[in-house]
Amino acid sequence: MRPSSIEEDRDYLDRLLTQAETMMRSLAGARARIGRITGTGQAAGGLVSAVADGHGRVRELVVDPRGMRLGAEALGREVGEALRAAQRDAERQVHDLMAEIDAQTPHLPEALGADFVQERVEQVSREIEARMGSAWPGQ
Repeated sequence: MRPSSIEEDRDYLDRLLTQAETMMRSLAGARARIGRITGTGQAAGGLVSAVADGHGRVRELVVDPRGMRLGAEALGREVGEALRAAQRDAERQVHDLMAEIDAQTPHLPEALGADFVQERVEQVSREIEARMGSAWPGQ
């Protein structure tokens, strides 16, 4: 809803600022929570396991000694699969977190168009000129 008077402009901007501050706090909290996310993945029947953080960085890789029997090429594939699974798990958790934050955060209203803003500035200018009357500089 567009404001229709200068007082409503002030109220509108106050509400907009409050909503923006709420959004910024939510995003800061989300950033901290993303840092605590850990995704896990396994491969080779549990012989290879990995942990990734909410930013997709690998935090841990464990290969059971029995996994060494797989051979270098097979072990490399299994390590890659465990890492990808951990990163997918972390990515899913980040996605879920952002959906939760989005649902809890008030959405900002649609931006006011340039024509509306120009009209409002001209209206304020006319009101100032009317109040100043003959005291307006240059008159």
